[in-house]
Amino acid sequence: MTWALLLLITFIGSVVQSATGFAFAMIVVPAYVLLLNSADGVQIAIILSVVMSLAHLPKLKSSIPLHILKWIALGCLIGFPAGIYIYSIIDLAMLKLMVAIFLIVISAENGWRLWRGKAGTEKHNKGLLASVGVVSGTLGTSLAMPGPLVMAYLSRTNLSKDEIRATMISYFVFAYITILIIQMVVIGVAKETWVNSAYMVPAALLGVFAGHQISKKINEKLFKALVLLILVVAGAVILFNL
Repeated sequence: MTWALLLLITFIGSVVQSATGFAFAMIVVPAYVLLLNSADGVQIAIILSVVMSLAHLPKLKSSIPLHILKWIALGCLIGFPAGIYIYSIIDLAMLKLMVAIFLIVISAENGWRLWRGKAGTEKHNKGLLASVGVVSGTLGTSLAMPGPLVMAYLSRTNLSKDEIRATMISYFVFAYITILIIQMVVIGVAKETWVNSAYMVPAALLGVFAGHQISKKINEKLFKALVLLILVVAGAVILFNL
């Protein structure tokens, strides 16, 4: 039963990320931590994110705005060390609490902007882009979640849907590969973590394909609203089970 849930959640998270450009870690990390009762769920999410991003990138690479990606990536490099320190000292209960609060806050904020129709107004300021990258890098190595803050920023810009998705996927290729290397060197990745990740790869890749097809056919605004609702509920469930 546990593995059936893990595979289903992996597939759903992959579909959402493929269709919108983000949210895999936001969906799967809380579930992995709860079902496996271990912070190793963070590392599994990192490994799967590397695989998924590499598989998805060829479909979107022509839409990547390199001038934006460059500054976010540079900031991310600064945030990585802080995140790995947080990951190395935090206990499981605190990790769950951080994930839950982060899910609720970022989802509620994005939902408010979606409702108010304020997307597309943020300027491409280099300093702000780098700052977003710093915090994103910290969240990436501590919670395997470098994407939500970047998406929160990109959703405020005038980038098109494909440009946003391309930015997120290309950023994930850079961020998650770097995060995985840091995890391997500083903390180590257990053999069991690699094996569990390998079991989930087919579900993740199937989700990449399904999500890419969905992105072409449905109203993305409605889809994002439903995703935000699911994420708020997921965060509340984690808080209830602490």
